Amino acid sequence: MGRKARRATGSGGGQSEHEWSDAQRLRYWWQAERDLLLKTLAGVPEGQVDDALAEGAWSPTGMAAHRLFWEAEERAAIEEHLGGAFPSLLDFPTRRIDSTNAAAVASLGNRRLTALIRALRDLRERTATLVERIPDADLNTPGNPARILLGVALEHDREHRRELESKLGAIAKDD
Repeated sequence: MGRKARRATGSGGGQSEHEWSDAQRLRYWWQAERDLLLKTLAGVPEGQVDDALAEGAWSPTGMAAHRLFWEAEERAAIEEHLGGAFPSLLDFPTRRIDSTNAAAVASLGNRRLTALIRALRDLRERTATLVERIPDADLNTPGNPARILLGVALEHDREHRRELESKLGAIAKDD
């Protein structure tokens, strides 16, 4: 894993992953999945950036637009948590997810994939600075909103990375 992901663990020298706290493990995998999704998106061949991954599915460009929208929501939710409020994203009505996704892709999906990746990378770097401020105790406590937010975000990235890989093959390599 890259230097950023190792730094995200907060672990020192010879500590093995099995000795990590939940907070260290969660930060590591949150960052690792984010990096892998960005690498996978960046590796999409130019001629396939606007091709749907499957019948009724998004293109890689649409997927990047989708994740850019939700990254902003996740960042706002982390800010709410750090400010002492319950993150409103955790109360997002599931009946609105499909229409929200469609609106996000419609409003952002007309941008070039490279521009979306740059915007997503920039926003993610700013989100990472907030994640560093989340107390370990929050991430070590089952059911804590911050723990839920990071867990859902890493699974979201993993899901979309796997979608890309199933269509295009493994593009990103874990370094």
